[in-house]
Amino acid sequence: MKRWMVMVMSAAVTGALMAPAGAQGVNGVPGDRLVVPLPDVSGLDDAQAQDLMRELAQMNVITSECPDHDVSDPEWQLMTDTTDALMARLGIDAITYDREYFRPAFSLMDDPASCDTLGPQAPALIERLEAMGGSAQPVTPPPEPPLEVPAADAGAAPAEAAPAETLPAETAPAEIVPAE
Repeated sequence: MKRWMVMVMSAAVTGALMAPAGAQGVNGVPGDRLVVPLPDVSGLDDAQAQDLMRELAQMNVITSECPDHDVSDPEWQLMTDTTDALMARLGIDAITYDREYFRPAFSLMDDPASCDTLGPQAPALIERLEAMGGSAQPVTPPPEPPLEVPAADAGAAPAEAAPAETLPAETAPAEIVPAE
């Protein structure tokens, strides 16, 4: 993958992380994206969580930029979703993550040997995430419970329809008269 593509992906991820809370839950929307079980990062102290997030940022860049060290979609999802969980655990926003973790990781590509030096470490990092309880095996998230509609009170009169709203004459659309 080209360097510019990773930059575009970074911008997209940053934008998605800055979206209003609740737009999509941790498990995603069924059929919306690949969902994998995540490792438990709650037991990590802050230094361990920061170190793991730094490693994940580096592997994100290496596996995206180095064709010989590409990872599968579920493995990539495991790495990026774990990064999201670590960001939440540490209270780091997307801009701080980009500035303190992703940009420095991207500077690894300045060294032509980075792919061959760091790329072989990707499988070990994925195994470590799996040992912490994560998995690169996709799962189907449980379906969202149906919305509950309040039952109508049997003794209540049916609600009256609200009157249709009309525009004042001065804002009503003018009649279109065909040209002769």
